[in-house]
This record gives sequence, C-alpha cells and structure tokens, in this order.
Amino acid sequence: MYSAAPRLERDLVEIIIRLDDPSVPIAETYRRSRKHAADLDIPRPSYECVRQLLHDARRQRARRKEARATLIDIVVYHRPVDDLTRLD
Repeated sequence: MYSAAPRLERDLVEIIIRLDDPSVPIAETYRRSRKHAADLDIPRPSYECVRQLLHDARRQRARRKEARATLIDIVVYHRPVDDLTRLD
C-alpha cells in the first residue's frame, strides 16, 4: 500500500507545473510526478490533486497571456486603455 499526500510539498508543486505540457494528457504528467515525489522521498500526490493543480495552472497561464496581449495592444495603440478594466 502506498501513501498519498494530503497536501503537496511546494517543491513538488513547482515540479508538476514545470512538467505540464498541454499536448500531453494530465495522467502522463501525474505518472511523471510520482517519480519526482519518490526522488524527493515524499508521499506521492493523488491523481485528483495533480489534475486540479494543472487545471488551475493552465487557467492562470491563459489569464496572464490574455493580460499580456491586452497590454501590448494598448502600448501599440491598437486598443483603448479602458480595456484594462475588462481583464477580470
């Protein structure tokens, strides 16, 4: 029987986010994360925890990408400054 971590170690969270490749299934990232957890000698994460973490990370990346694109458009005068308030 293996032990699953109730909370993920910060180091492992950073590794999982770096391992994430949207073109690869989350299950594969989960399998890779188990190896890293073993290397760090910490309990491995549950699949559900990894899945939620990656969905959150992907949403944050998408928001940052959208905000970056909006700011660039404002700087080069393609969009009005009022669009900054629509980034929520």
